[in-house]
Amino acid sequence: MEKEQLIKEKFQKEGLVDSISKYQIYYQMALGTLVKETCFDKDEMASKLEELQLDINVENVLNVMVKLISNFHDDKDFEQIYEDNIKVNAFLHSLKDFVDNNKDLTNSDKVYDSYHEKIMNDEFFDVKMQLQFIDEVEDRKAYWKDLITDSISKEILSSALTLSK
Repeated sequence: MEKEQLIKEKFQKEGLVDSISKYQIYYQMALGTLVKETCFDKDEMASKLEELQLDINVENVLNVMVKLISNFHDDKDFEQIYEDNIKVNAFLHSLKDFVDNNKDLTNSDKVYDSYHEKIMNDEFFDVKMQLQFIDEVEDRKAYWKDLITDSISKEILSSALTLSK
């Protein structure tokens, strides 16, 4: 499909809501897993999540979307590649934010490398995460649908078309 046509599709309100919702869920699931696997007890986990106060930056998500469309628009498996890369980018973004912002983390390079390898080898996203994703995606879409107005989506689409040139 043509790049411009894909951008128009993915940056309409419905496409934005879909991609941002999925990216945010993946990001937060990865963050939860990272905290759970590097903390020693539940109290520490809760306080660490509170301390880190991490979440997605929507501008980063939009940039990822443009890059994915620009790089893979000609591929016959575009939709699958797009979906997989939204997930992988969210996981990697969460990992980077976690390592960069967690001052208590010892061996941060080792932690980063280990989880980076798991993510890239598709060994990170397990069945439990898949079920959590399915369970949350519609609620998250409803949340973003209220936030992204038609006028906002038109502005974002215009910006995406300019960025992709």
